[in-house]
Amino acid sequence: MPKGLPQPGDQGLDRTHTWARTYWGGALYCLIADVQIREKTKNRRGLQDALRAIARAAGGMSQEWSIARVLSVGDAATGTTVLTDLYVAMKDHPYAPDILMLWSDLGLQLGEGGMRFDETARLAAVRRAITRAPSAGRAGDAHVDADAVTNQSTIVVFRDG
Repeated sequence: MPKGLPQPGDQGLDRTHTWARTYWGGALYCLIADVQIREKTKNRRGLQDALRAIARAAGGMSQEWSIARVLSVGDAATGTTVLTDLYVAMKDHPYAPDILMLWSDLGLQLGEGGMRFDETARLAAVRRAITRAPSAGRAGDAHVDADAVTNQSTIVVFRDG
């Protein structure tokens, strides 16, 4: 994720078109949005809820929408303004969140042999909600068997570069 952080001369996600800033910056936007939505809704909603609502309302990819409309539909689905607020913060400005603090808040601790989870961390419940397998009854959801990961004390960390 460090490749998604702004570099000198950065003008925000909408105006900095390097592959790393576009790809990793977008991933960072999604992670921060998911965490903030879950914080504000006490884990009742997440980014997936926003994305499902957008896909449903837009009829898949059959229509072209403005970014404002996309974010508005997603925000309505979560009962927040997270998507819009975060986009405004990141689109034209070098928004640099404190990634190390985010990892700590989520209870992610990198140590010898991999990542450990701190179940007492401020946002440990948010981390568990993000990594939990989808609920039954949501046909078509792709998922990773996150329970197999979250019930372990250590996971392997892959580093880029």
